[in-house]
Amino acid sequence: MRAYIGRLLGIILAFGLLFVCVNVVGEKLTTKRLSERNVVVDRINAEIESEVSTAAFKLDVMDAWPNDSVINVEKIMDEVFYSREDEWKRLYGEEACPKDVRIILFDNRNNEEQVREEIEIGGEGSLIRGIYMLDRLVGVSEFTFAEFRQSKIILLMNIAIAVCMLLVLVYGIWICRKVIIPFNRLSDYPERLSKGGFTEKLPESKDRFFGKYIWGMNMLSDKLENDRRSIRRISDEHQNLVTVLVHGIKTPAANIKLLSEAIATGLYDPEGKVNEKDAELAGKIESNADEIERIVTEAVDAANATIFDYDPKKKPFYRDEIKEFIEEEYANRLKVGRIPFNVEYEGNPLIDSDKDGVCRILRQFMDNAIKYGDGTGITLKMDKTDEGHFITVINKGEPLPESELPFVFNSRWRGSNSTGVEGSGIGLYEARYIARHLGGDIRMSSGNGEIKITLFLPSKKG
Repeated sequence: MRAYIGRLLGIILAFGLLFVCVNVVGEKLTTKRLSERNVVVDRINAEIESEVSTAAFKLDVMDAWPNDSVINVEKIMDEVFYSREDEWKRLYGEEACPKDVRIILFDNRNNEEQVREEIEIGGEGSLIRGIYMLDRLVGVSEFTFAEFRQSKIILLMNIAIAVCMLLVLVYGIWICRKVIIPFNRLSDYPERLSKGGFTEKLPESKDRFFGKYIWGMNMLSDKLENDRRSIRRISDEHQNLVTVLVHGIKTPAANIKLLSEAIATGLYDPEGKVNEKDAELAGKIESNADEIERIVTEAVDAANATIFDYDPKKKPFYRDEIKEFIEEEYANRLKVGRIPFNVEYEGNPLIDSDKDGVCRILRQFMDNAIKYGDGTGITLKMDKTDEGHFITVINKGEPLPESELPFVFNSRWRGSNSTGVEGSGIGLYEARYIARHLGGDIRMSSGNGEIKITLFLPSKKG
């Protein structure tokens, strides 16, 4: 997720740099064009000043204020600019040349300010130059230009870059919400499968971006669950076979030991004497019988053991993470079953334990609460004392008889309320096995129409 956000920000930053570069280049081009226009304006204005001075000299008004009625400014503009417009464009380029020129001569000195107000000096798209005669300002010339073509291009490029940045940002956010975040959630599913967590199938997303992936994961889940059931069935058959063989071997082994003892003591000797060779041989027979009993005992222990292994990896985590796990794992299942679910706890202390192991235990608690409860409600209650943390799952339903409670944690034992309910009888055995490896334990109580099962996790020492 961080890498994706970093790449998205990198793309937006690249657009930002492109935006800056376009504007910097545009500014330089504009400055260059403006400089070229100033050169052209100065050149044309110099010729206008020369023509005005020449006309004033011919009319002998050098000492007066030559106005438009005395000097024909239209003729000067035509001679200096309009008749030579192609020449100016050929020399300096079309964009550097003005598209229009206007000459205004003052009637007197007082008229100067009025004329300046009429002309927007230095206005957008125009340049103003003074007309001097004998170092005296007698008028102004206004040069009007077309808008820079590159200005329009730069504006369009800026708009295009801004739109692209916006589209990339919107598309990036959409991809994040519709693909990245949902896939991050889906990516946890294979890990849960590898840890034996079979809860519910992955729901199909509305956009169906992960249709084949979800279909494949659900197929894998079904395959693993079927394999697990097959292993449990084979394990049960193995246990039954071992049990039969063990009981079939125990009696002959015991009889062999009794016979060897009788031979060693001379019980079968006609004179009742102990034969040293017979006693030595009887000792070897008894030793072999003891070895047979040892092997039988190991076989019984192996047959009663569950087929799984657990290696705790403790790392502190917050209590809220348990609540988030249960809600994420069972929200859809409880919603479909219309089973009310409530969480009761205060505070968010750290729990120094193995989160995966704790979640495996609570998954077993929740599965049992859903399977054996009456569907009227399940409560997850979490408390903390000086001794440690207590996490309890309470479900309503037919309680187990008190006589059965001591056996609920035995391997492959199922209670009287399990009739017609699928199960193997090793879930709570495994849960208690994990709890004890974490230094805690599990307790179950039943009564008043409720079944409570509690996981205890000790506080961190020191």
